[in-house]
Amino acid sequence: MREKHEKLKVYEFLYNRLPFSDTEKQEFRAMQRMEKLEARFERELARIKTQNMSIHWHTEMLIDSDYEIVNVLIVTDYCYYLFVLHDLAGEFYINPFNILCRDNHEAALDLNRSERIYEMFRSQLIDEGKYQRPIILKYVMMNSKFGLQGRRSDLFLDVKNLPYYLKAIEHSAVIRKKNHHPASTKF
Repeated sequence: MREKHEKLKVYEFLYNRLPFSDTEKQEFRAMQRMEKLEARFERELARIKTQNMSIHWHTEMLIDSDYEIVNVLIVTDYCYYLFVLHDLAGEFYINPFNILCRDNHEAALDLNRSERIYEMFRSQLIDEGKYQRPIILKYVMMNSKFGLQGRRSDLFLDVKNLPYYLKAIEHSAVIRKKNHHPASTKF
């Protein structure tokens, strides 16, 4: 189903064979961490029926000179689901500027960038005909020690609710509406 990122394969092969710079070591660790998160997400995905879905892994895009990763894109006849996986742990809150901060007020994630990710996908995922499928973006917090204080956000999905959310996607992927012709899932 999911293939390991090519760059990670190269790093794994070269690690302990060639000297890595500090930047390369940091990137390698980040890629290993992302691989573990995706493997865990894939295990949850394996528990549902995916024959009515198209699943794409490792979408990287340049936004404001920084790369953003959408780990999983699930396409159904009725919706696009974007999942960005994180392993943040500890207590967090969303400040008035829409930035996820740690309890010591250190910024962890700029939630304003989610709007740019959404707009980027919206401009590229154009369906034929009159029906435009909605695009739903979720930050999946894969660490059970993640806590959100105060103001909640629909952008977040925690690991304990992930199986239920995926099950809901499974059920919505098979809904057939009377006289409704869903959009094509061609890319």
